[in-house]
Parts: sequence; structure tokens; C-alpha cells
Amino acid sequence: MYQKVLALALLAAFSTPVFSQTPAAPPKPDPAELRKEAVAFLRETMGDVANMRTLENRISFSAELAGLMWFHDENEARTMFNTAIGDFRELIARLDAQMNALPEEPDADGSIGMGPFVGEATDRRKVEMKYRVAMAVRQQVATSIAEHDPDVAMNFFYDTASTNPKAAAWGRDTHFEMNLLKQIAIKDPAKASRNALRSIDKGIDYQHIDVLRQIAEKDPEVASEFGAALLKKAKDTKFKSYELYTLGSLMEFGSSNFEASRKPDGKKPVYSQADMREMAEVMARHILESDDPAFGGQYVSEIEKYSPSRGAQVRAKFRAIEVNSNSSRYANTAANAVFTATNSYPVGSNSNSSRAMEEQEARRLAEEKLMADVQKIGKGELPKEEREKVIAQSRKILMQSRGKDKQIMGLSMLASQVARAGDKDLAAEIMRDAEALVNPHPKNYQDFMYTWMLVSGYAESDPEKAFPILESAIGRANELISAFVKVGEFIDVTEEMISDGEAQVGAFGGGMIRGLSKELGVAEATLGTLIKSDFAKTRAMTNRFDRAEVRVLAKMLVLRAALGKDFELSAEERIKKAMRQN
Repeated sequence: MYQKVLALALLAAFSTPVFSQTPAAPPKPDPAELRKEAVAFLRETMGDVANMRTLENRISFSAELAGLMWFHDENEARTMFNTAIGDFRELIARLDAQMNALPEEPDADGSIGMGPFVGEATDRRKVEMKYRVAMAVRQQVATSIAEHDPDVAMNFFYDTASTNPKAAAWGRDTHFEMNLLKQIAIKDPAKASRNALRSIDKGIDYQHIDVLRQIAEKDPEVASEFGAALLKKAKDTKFKSYELYTLGSLMEFGSSNFEASRKPDGKKPVYSQADMREMAEVMARHILESDDPAFGGQYVSEIEKYSPSRGAQVRAKFRAIEVNSNSSRYANTAANAVFTATNSYPVGSNSNSSRAMEEQEARRLAEEKLMADVQKIGKGELPKEEREKVIAQSRKILMQSRGKDKQIMGLSMLASQVARAGDKDLAAEIMRDAEALVNPHPKNYQDFMYTWMLVSGYAESDPEKAFPILESAIGRANELISAFVKVGEFIDVTEEMISDGEAQVGAFGGGMIRGLSKELGVAEATLGTLIKSDFAKTRAMTNRFDRAEVRVLAKMLVLRAALGKDFELSAEERIKKAMRQN
């Protein structure tokens, strides 16, 4: 609930409804001039970040600012990344020292918990919580760096591993590590192979095969070396039945790669026929020794391809299993027949349900047709008389719809299409219908949601009217945020959300703040429209927040929209992308 409260408070300034729409075309600013202003705003925000109280917030935002700066000045961005990396190393060293100095404590239930009625938050548990969060942020910082320089990201990921054995286990993430290696393989297969060899000491999994596949596409020679290391590790590994999927994936890749190499234009194979025979032998041995009688059947044909004798043994095992199971199968068939006969229902008993489904489908088709007609308005595809008819019909249907959220969103979409068609007066009239549905003095969560939807509607149809609503909403948001911080300090005994009197609004804010960031992510569609309409006003709105850390977060939202790679996308495309990511 506290996540929702803070989300609402921030969405007061930057929000967008989640529906597909084609926005009214705002006046197009000079892209070069807008980017110049945004970069100046970024440098201003860097100063704000440097003044934040907690090192955790400074690290989170510095790394993200560096990623945004990369598109403008790569050298300056590298310097910023190095600063963030240095700060993170300092944080890890500090946490390592604290953990090593504190005595071990017996585990109770394995968790600290949340809420006011949890067990005692001891010094060690507080440090452990901070360390777990730091390890998650380590991945986020590495991801930000990897978008621009995967090699630097990998070095950062390895260099910031903890010296504390228990904490080091929290920092392991093979999936993340393999994704970094795949990004490196695109640019430098040899470097990816060298780094990947470091990871197989802990064992191999299917992601190593993905890295091998990526390397093989770029450099077959390097792939052969890495493939040989994987095969050696596989031969030395005692796989459990459920782990043989990894060996099976390696064998299937090796087989398809070998077959492709035999074509006229084929490249050097990663594995020779002798290697594949050896791999088939290993797989067959594991299947024959397995206690799971049903496991391994899907690999019989691959085994037979390279080791016919072993394949015959495996197939014989499965024939024996099939014979032994026939009698029980017949018994099950008879039992199923009895069950079906005793649990049959008269045909036609679901007629009411069918009628309801038909009505629901009819409504869905009608809504789709209405949506298509509304979108034609903005594209100028309808004659004037038909356009007026569609608009009138749409307003009538929307005002009769159940749920104010649907009404407000629908009217906002309609207004944006009408404005796009050139009728600003009618668009304003439609938005007044939407505004009449919103309580000007919101009292509860739902009232605030309707206010945010209205803000987004005006942002798309008439941005100038959105700014006064934003200014008023931010005033109410400041009260909410102040209350949130006070309640947060009371509940947050582990100092995960609030530390040193500062809300952890960066990546260190734990699961709650990360969830909040996703909710705020869809606001970029509205922000993009407001920025293109009036960047100076949008920028100024961020300074109306009372708390310094929230001002920084608001500025980051503006900068993401203005300098991110999605800035040139339409509002509809940004909304769709944000929803896919959420």
C-alpha cells in the first residue's frame, strides 16, 4: 500500500493512462536545441545527485546519468561511470568490513520481514539487508554499463564480488553473468570465451550453451576452444537426472552445428564426429544409470546417430519400461471410462453461460469497431458528417460506460483524436466532460487516480492546460510524500527504504521502490509530449517537490524521457513498450 501511495504522489506530476492512443501532434521543437537543453539539465541534476545524503542514492543515479550522457559525450560518460564504480567499491568495502566485524547470529525463520510487528532488527541483520540490496543494485549498474561497454560491465561485475563468503553467495547470478557474456561475444568472442571459462568452475548450465552458440556465430576457432572446455567439464560432472537437460542441450547444439558444417558453405564445427561420439557415450551412461525410468527418451535418436550401440542399449531400457507399464495403463483406461460415465452432465446445462459469453463477445466487437472509428478521426479518414456522427456516438457510449476510469480514459483518447483532426474547441469540450468526472479535491486513492488520468488526457490534447493541474497536484503530492516518509521511518526497521532521513528512491530502495519505478515508467509517454510542448515548464515542475531526493527522482524521469533512446517514439509506441517491460 505504501508503494501505491508514493507512486500516486509522484504520478501527480508525471502520469499516463494505460491505453493505446494516437496523440495530438504537438509543435515540433528543434531536436538539436532540445537535446542541448536536456544535457544542461542533466549536468544540473548531477550536482543535485552529488549532494544527496546517502551513498546508495548517489551510486544509483550517477550510473543512470552516465548512461544517458553516453548518447551525448562518451568520454564524459565514461568518467561518470568510473565515479559510480568507485563509489560502489567503497560501499562494498564498507559493508564487508561491517559484516566481518559483527558476530554471527542464529537464523530464526531465514528472513527479516516487514511491518511494525517484526522481530528485532539487529545490527547484523540491517547490514545483511543492505548487502543483499547492494548485490541487486550491482546487477543494475552493470546492466547500465553493458548497454554501452559490456567488457567494462563484466570487469565491474567480477571486481565488486564480496570478500565475505556468505555475502559472496548472494552476489552470484549465473543468468545475469551469461547475459553479459553474450553481449561481449557480439563484439569480442575471444574475450567472451576467456571470461566464460572463469564461470564453468562452478558448473555448467544451459546458458553456457547459449554463450557457445553466440561465440560460434562470430568465431568458430574460439568456439572450438570454449566448446572443448565445456565438454571436459561435462565429462567430469555427475549430473542428476533433472540436470541432464544441460548435457542434452549441448549435444543437440553440437549435432546441429556439426551437420551444418558438412554443407558446401559450412564453417568449421565446434565438435568433431569423435567429440560427438564421446558426448553421446556420456549421455547414454547417465540415462542408463538414472533412477528415473522415464528420463532421457528424447535423446535416444541423437545418441544413436553417433553411438549406435549405446543407442540400442538406451532404447532397450525404454522398451522394457513400456512392457511393464502396459497393465497399469489398461487399468487406468478402464477407471477413466467409469469416471467419465459417472460424472457426465446433461447437454444444454450451460446455456446461460453461453448466452453471457455471446453478449460479452458482441460488446467486445462493438468496442473494437468504435475504437477503430475513433482512430480514423485523427487520421482524417472520415467525411465531416460521418466524423460528427462517430464523435457524438462515442461520447454517448463513453458517458454510459461503467467505471469512471474507462470514461476518463476514453474521453481523453477521443479528445486527442479530435484535436489531431483540427477541432480544438470540440476537443476542449470533450475534456470538460472528463474533468466533470474528477473530484477537484481528491480524498482517496481512487480520486487521485482519476486526477492523474485527467492530467494525461490534457497532456495529449492541450498540454498548456495540463501544467496548471500539475502544479496543483504537486502541492498535494508533497503532503503525501511527507506522510509516506514518516510512516516509512516507523515501519522500516531495517532501513531499507529510509536511511539517514532520506528515502532510497534510487535502485537501493528495495523491491517496493523498484516496483514503483516500473509504475512510473509508463509516465514517459506523457512526459515526452510535455517536453516537446514546453521543456522549460516541464523542467521547472520538478523543482516544486519539497524533498530533495524526490526532486532528483522527478528530474530523472524527465531526463529519461528527453535523452533516452525512445524519445523519438510516438506516445503510443512508448506506452506499449513500457507495458511490455512491466
